[in-house]
Amino acid sequence: MMNIMGTRLDVVMTGDFELLSEVWQQINAETERLHCMLNRFDAKSDISRINRDAKNAPVELNDELLGILTELKKYHQHTFGYFDVSLRDFNLVIVDDDRKTVRFAQKDISLDLGGYAKGYALQRIQEILLQAGVTQALINFGNSSILALGSHPHGQYWGIEIETRSEPKIYKLHNQSMSVSGNTAQHTEHIINPATGKYTSERKIVTVVSNNPVEAEVLSTALMVTDEKSFFLLKKMYCDTIIDIFYG
Repeated sequence: MMNIMGTRLDVVMTGDFELLSEVWQQINAETERLHCMLNRFDAKSDISRINRDAKNAPVELNDELLGILTELKKYHQHTFGYFDVSLRDFNLVIVDDDRKTVRFAQKDISLDLGGYAKGYALQRIQEILLQAGVTQALINFGNSSILALGSHPHGQYWGIEIETRSEPKIYKLHNQSMSVSGNTAQHTEHIINPATGKYTSERKIVTVVSNNPVEAEVLSTALMVTDEKSFFLLKKMYCDTIIDIFYG
């Protein structure tokens, strides 16, 4: 267990103790690296550097950041603009693939990767686990972003329970990722609708199960604020995912 990216990271793995100890050290180091790179509240992070300098001139990107911004642009387009880490208009974030730079078309743009970073971290953790030969693991980021590798040692899946207004919902995860976004009585108005620039206050929970942890993270965020037509279009577009909405 460790506290990182503004929440708690719990890791359950099965296998040889010495191997798992080494894997845990790799997970620890990687999540720390990503936190330092993607944390907009850290003045020394890459995202802070972009937010500070890209309003004045193009900022150089390494290959990883270029890939991240390219992926963010793709998801912005695929979700009809509802997933937007600029919280305003990602079309104003100009990424030059050839020069490997980014600049902001307006000075009041900034990036917040809060709805993406945990999914990306889970993707990187998944790579570490698979490369090490770990076949059974459950990674839990603050009960909202989950990676289930293989199955529980005493079952055929990892069971994840979501509390709803009517009755608990059990998800049976096996080599899948799950992301949960929502407004509850204790945690409200923390997701901005880029179409209005205002926090959504609707009392609902969105759960997304996907083979791709980034996809799950992005969709659960976007589906919190989509209109009804866009919701059904996205559900049809991402037909291989499991998408549920619970109201109350």
